[in-house]
Amino acid sequence: MSCTLCGAMNNMSLKTSLSQTSTGSLHMRSGFTSTMRGQVLVGRSFSGVAARATFQVVAKQNSLKRQRTSEKARQYNKAHKSAIATRMKKVITAVDSFMTDLPSSEDAIKPVEKLMSEAYQEIDKAVSKGILHTNTGARRKAKLAAAKRHLLTEAGLYSPQ
Repeated sequence: MSCTLCGAMNNMSLKTSLSQTSTGSLHMRSGFTSTMRGQVLVGRSFSGVAARATFQVVAKQNSLKRQRTSEKARQYNKAHKSAIATRMKKVITAVDSFMTDLPSSEDAIKPVEKLMSEAYQEIDKAVSKGILHTNTGARRKAKLAAAKRHLLTEAGLYSPQ
């Protein structure tokens, strides 16, 4: 970044000079530039006694594009995480409803298995796309499997060895 008055190549530079006007009076002329987090701050003050500054903030296009892409990614990730939470909740509520009326055979819990399959698909997609960490996906799948296993154990259809 170079100073607007002296052309110095610094991160922040300050230059004060005296200039003579057409009437012959001297005026102090100062200005500075600074680079901060991808933004160029340019301040100029052209007055004699009272110094006032005008700032122009010019943001880099990369930072603006990064903000746009980050927002899109956030919304995309949020939608997928919400879909996973919904699928998991459906499985848990189905298992809880079966807990009140225990199934007599494994064929009776086919609706739970179908819901679990859908939930597993959502979780696996999220892990493959980088929305969820691998361990988080495995933990959520294990939670669903444990709920189903608990249901089968309570119904007497499964015995852990």
